[in-house]
Amino acid sequence: MSDMMRAISETLRATDELKGVVIKPYVRPESLAKDKASVVIVPLSSPLQSDFASDRPQRMRFSYQINVEASSKNEVITLAIAVKEALLSMGFLQEQGGLDEYFPETGRYVDARHYRGYSPVYQTDY
Repeated sequence: MSDMMRAISETLRATDELKGVVIKPYVRPESLAKDKASVVIVPLSSPLQSDFASDRPQRMRFSYQINVEASSKNEVITLAIAVKEALLSMGFLQEQGGLDEYFPETGRYVDARHYRGYSPVYQTDY
């Protein structure tokens, strides 16, 4: 069985600009220092069957929100661009929706973007 979240995590971890950045699924670790940058991968829906032929799905569709958080706006911008480029290399495209905010209660900027992508054709074991 394949795991797209793991594949995304591995691609992000292999990106030079994201070396040393905490990359986690679902939530930012509470134990992480406030000034430490993080990338969080949040599924927006479960994988969906896509591209049918002879009444059988030929691949799967995935939707994720990727949250980039840091105490510096410039760092958030740099990391968000690196995330976008890494996901583009996997065939994911940015969709409408997301967030670009500063949260005074945490002291962090957050750039959250929605991405959609597909598994390779004939790979439906997600």
